[in-house]
Amino acid sequence: RKACKDALIGANLLKMDFAMSNVLVVPYETESDGTADVRPSGGFGERPSYETQPYIARTIGEGWDDYIKAEMDDAVSQNGEKTKEEGIAVVIANNGKVIRRGVGKVPWRQMVEQLEDEVRQVPKDEPGIEIPFLSE
Repeated sequence: RKACKDALIGANLLKMDFAMSNVLVVPYETESDGTADVRPSGGFGERPSYETQPYIARTIGEGWDDYIKAEMDDAVSQNGEKTKEEGIAVVIANNGKVIRRGVGKVPWRQMVEQLEDEVRQVPKDEPGIEIPFLSE
């Protein structure tokens, strides 16, 4: 939870950049074993403002659990168990191409710039990597 919270707060600091860049942030919280952490709805209090910004989206459809588990497994094998606490970020352009993968604190400004560069350079009909549940 802390990794997602820190990333969303960081994104909130640059919310104008997101508004002008057509960027969506899709937080995906997992338990320490890599399974999805489903947050209950309702209850006391409102969600923090950094969770309700217009650039925040939620995963829908099938395939996310397997995809995130594979990404987390790769990151843990490369960086160790601390990765599960630090979190990962996977940046995917609107053409489906993975632009960047990282562990820990998210460099939002750099990611937004990389996404803008990718969108400017790659024609929409040129495929990126195939992520089946995103290409339907």
